[in-house]
Amino acid sequence: MNAHLRHRASAAYRDAAETIAPAQQIVMLYDGAIRCLREAEAAIADGAIERRHNNVAKAFAIVNALHCCLDFEKGGEVARSLDRFYAYVLHRMSRIDITNDASICRELVGLLGQMRQSWATIAEGVSQRPVDPAPPAPSRSIALTT
Repeated sequence: MNAHLRHRASAAYRDAAETIAPAQQIVMLYDGAIRCLREAEAAIADGAIERRHNNVAKAFAIVNALHCCLDFEKGGEVARSLDRFYAYVLHRMSRIDITNDASICRELVGLLGQMRQSWATIAEGVSQRPVDPAPPAPSRSIALTT
């Protein structure tokens, strides 16, 4: 990718981060991880090992980023619960490449789908609140207090 395209892509992500509510951003990240795990499952069925690995690696990176952004001071018990959840999901993802087991993909799609629905409900509640004309600057960490 040339420098001009990288700059445009970076600007687009920066604009999205400023205009999309954090809870909705999390929903979108879950959507990406789920999509990658479904692709990994399809790759297993097709015997496409490299494609499976690449999709698991993408899903792993997404969940790992969510895991790394937990704010234990502000998030309290919710952050600790999410910490355990993400650790389990990441462990199970590592098993996909070792075992080539599509059932793990299905398990994780189900778990991530449930969590995605919870975040979608939070995002809906946030989007229905009155809009503050001067919202605070976005934070780099995810505060898990709602």
